[in-house]
Amino acid sequence: MLEKILNSMLHGNTKTKLFLWSVFILGVSAVFLLMAGIILGLPYLGLGGVLVGLAGLILSQSVSLNDLNRAKKEKKKKVPKQKEAQQAEIGLEEQKKGNKEEETVPKEKTRKEREREKKQYLSSLNSKKLKKIMKEHKVNQVHVKVMVDSYPAKKIEQAPAFMWRTDKMLHFLILTGRPEEFEVPLGDIQGILLVKNVPADKEKDYQLFKYSSFISKMFQPYLPEYSEGTKDGQLEIRKNTFRIEPGIYLTNSSVANLRKVLLPGVAFLVDDQVIASKRFNEYFKELYRYSLLCKNMVITLDEYREQIKKTLDALLDAPISGSEFVNTIYDLNKYRLITKNDVVFYTQKYRELKM
Repeated sequence: MLEKILNSMLHGNTKTKLFLWSVFILGVSAVFLLMAGIILGLPYLGLGGVLVGLAGLILSQSVSLNDLNRAKKEKKKKVPKQKEAQQAEIGLEEQKKGNKEEETVPKEKTRKEREREKKQYLSSLNSKKLKKIMKEHKVNQVHVKVMVDSYPAKKIEQAPAFMWRTDKMLHFLILTGRPEEFEVPLGDIQGILLVKNVPADKEKDYQLFKYSSFISKMFQPYLPEYSEGTKDGQLEIRKNTFRIEPGIYLTNSSVANLRKVLLPGVAFLVDDQVIASKRFNEYFKELYRYSLLCKNMVITLDEYREQIKKTLDALLDAPISGSEFVNTIYDLNKYRLITKNDVVFYTQKYRELKM
C-alpha cells in the first residue's frame, strides 16, 4: 500500500499528486507544531498542530486513492468515446455531403422521359416562339430544314433540326426537349455516307409528326421513306439514312436540300458489296451511286438522267477495251441502271467511233 502511495505521489496525475502531497504536508506540519508546542511549552502551537492534523485527516477521508484512480481510468475511457463520437459526427456529415452531391448530379433520363419532354416541347412551339429561338441561335437566313433520325452520341432520336453554314462551320440546331446547337468544321466533312436497310417501325416512328401541329406540318416532308423486305421468312420494315459528321444520321428526304444549299461539293459515299466488288469498273459504280441517290430522293429522276448521259459519254472516251465497254453496258442494263434504249444508242455510237 505504501509503495502504491509513493508511486502515485511521484508518477500520478496532477490531481492525485496534489491530494497526496497536501495530506503529507498537513500531516508533517501537524507533527511539527505539536512537538514544538510541547518542547517550547506553547499551548497554542500544540493546538495549531492538532487543528492542522485534523484538517489533514478530514482531507484524507474525503477522497480515497481508489476514487482518484477510478476517475483517472474513466477520463481515459472518455477520451476515446469523445473521439469516436467526433468521428461518427464527421462521418455523418460526410455522408450527408455525399448524399447532397448525389442529389445534385442529374440522373440520366430514360428514353421514355426524353420522348415525353420532346413531345411537350415541340407541341408548345408556334411561329413566334420559333422565330425567337432562331434569332437567339443566330440561324442564318440561308438555312435548310432536316429531320435527324438519330444522333447516338447525344441520345437524340427523330428530332427536327435547322442547318446552316458560316465560313468554316456547319451548324445544327436540333429541337428536342429544348433547342440544342452543334457545329462541325466544314473541313471535317469528307462525305455523306448512305446507310442502307436500317430496321424501322413504321407505326411507332415519328408519332408526333403524324398529328397536326405547327412543327409537324413544317417537318412532315422530311419524314423517311420506308421499304419492305423479308429476313428469315419474316416481313421487315426498313429505311435508309445518311450519316454526316459528327455521327448525325439524317432521313433520306432531308439530304436533297442539304446537298443543294449547303454542301454542293461534298461526295456521296456508299459502302456495300457492289462498291467493294472488283468485277465492276468505276463507270458502273458511279451510276450505281447516283441510282441510289435517286431512289432515296436526294436527286430527281431528271438529274439522274443527266448523270447517265455524262457517265456514258465518258465511257465512250474511256481507255478501255471493246469487250470491257460491252460488259459495262450489259451490266448497267442488267442491274436496271440504264434502259435498253440507252444500250442500243451508246453501242451504236461506240461502233461509229471505232470504225
